[in-house]
Amino acid sequence: MNNYSYKAFIKLIEKADIIYGEVSLNAAVTVSARVRKKSLLEQLEKLDPTKYEFGFYGSLTEDKKGRKILKVL
Repeated sequence: MNNYSYKAFIKLIEKADIIYGEVSLNAAVTVSARVRKKSLLEQLEKLDPTKYEFGFYGSLTEDKKGRKILKVL
C-alpha cells in the first residue's frame, strides 16, 4: 500500500477499472468489498482537503485480463 495525496488519489481512482475496499475486523480477519467508483468519487468531492490533512492508502495492480484493480484502506 502506498500513501497518496488527495489529488493523486482521485487520479488513481479515475484510472482504476475495479475498486475494492479492505476492512480489518480484528487482527486475524480482513474483509474485501467492491466499491462503486462513482460513489467513491462523489464522497471524496465532499471533503475539504484544506481543512484536514488526510492520508489515502491504496494499491493499484493489473490482473491477467488487463483490468486495473485498486485496493484501498
